[in-house]
Amino acid sequence: MLTQSTQYKNAFQEKATKLTNVKELIHHSKSVEDVREDKLHVLKELLNSAVVLEFATIPIYLQAMWTIKDNECDVAKSIRNIFQEEMLHMAMVCNMIVGIGGEPKIYDPKNGLKYPSGLPGGVHPELYLYLEGLNDCSLRNFMEIELPEEIAEIYDYETKEPVSIGGLCDQDGNITNVKHIQSHEHNTTIGELYDRINELFQELQPNMDVERQLAGPLSWWVMADATSVSKAIDMIKEQGEGSENVTPASTGMDNLAHFYRFWEVYYKKKIVQEGDKYYFKDPMPRPETYNIARVPKGGYKQEEVSPEVWHLINSFDEVYTDLVKFLEDAWAINGRGQAALVNAIEVMFKLEKFALPLMQIPIPDKEGLHYGPCFRMI
Repeated sequence: MLTQSTQYKNAFQEKATKLTNVKELIHHSKSVEDVREDKLHVLKELLNSAVVLEFATIPIYLQAMWTIKDNECDVAKSIRNIFQEEMLHMAMVCNMIVGIGGEPKIYDPKNGLKYPSGLPGGVHPELYLYLEGLNDCSLRNFMEIELPEEIAEIYDYETKEPVSIGGLCDQDGNITNVKHIQSHEHNTTIGELYDRINELFQELQPNMDVERQLAGPLSWWVMADATSVSKAIDMIKEQGEGSENVTPASTGMDNLAHFYRFWEVYYKKKIVQEGDKYYFKDPMPRPETYNIARVPKGGYKQEEVSPEVWHLINSFDEVYTDLVKFLEDAWAINGRGQAALVNAIEVMFKLEKFALPLMQIPIPDKEGLHYGPCFRMI
């Protein structure tokens, strides 16, 4: 991942910077000789891979959340909480990067992720993700992204039978009978990434620079040392992707890990604990939504839509571009720090201003389907 200068000290650093597959980068990081400078270099690359992965979920989660007409219903609140925690995770990893003298690259306009696509870094290669509304397919994909290494057994309260997460979603939007293969090799790429990051921090014990780190609504604390890094990584893994053995009770029944939150929405029942067992019990109805179409590859083109639609689509892309630029500026070496972060939070709220009206406009010749934003950098 091209996050550093193209002036490399040696072949090891050059390869670390150019690798785009997370598994390969983790493997490469373990081949380094006992050279502190090389280990710090590859640590920055591993951290930036984590930043890109965390940010990659933001558009697809927001798109699904915005299609919910009642933004105060339980489902909307749950997904909003997940989005906020994903932003928190990204911000905390950005603090780790600047703490060791790096500079996060959240999005590369030329080579960055453009939906529909798989996740960056070759993570979960079985997934092909779309900008689409809240439905069984999007929820099943979200569950797959957040899948822990081991899933707690949860029973239906009425039947007392264990509930399966079901098959994967195909590219036509249908739930299939193809089951996810539970295996250590397949499931733990994100967890392995964070584990390797933590291993290198604990080994190197770097003197953390807190001057460019940010604290506030998007990042709860600065990374003062390797101990605070370890604490942050434990929280990231427990709340979201890469957890090894998280049960609903691990994070508290009122603050479920992301996988279990999405499973509740998918199964339409809330998870409760009774004794040493978990059940899907209380109804969690799927809310009424705008039925938006999957955004096509490359997004909608100006010549294909009305002036009204194009104004909303293009305005959204402009604000989204500003959001990414402000976030990068917040942690840049010569950036504006907290002031840029405040700007990012302000423009984040502007996205809805264009997304929600757009989702109410029907697409001609596609009965019942509406437009949705494209999340393009321009």
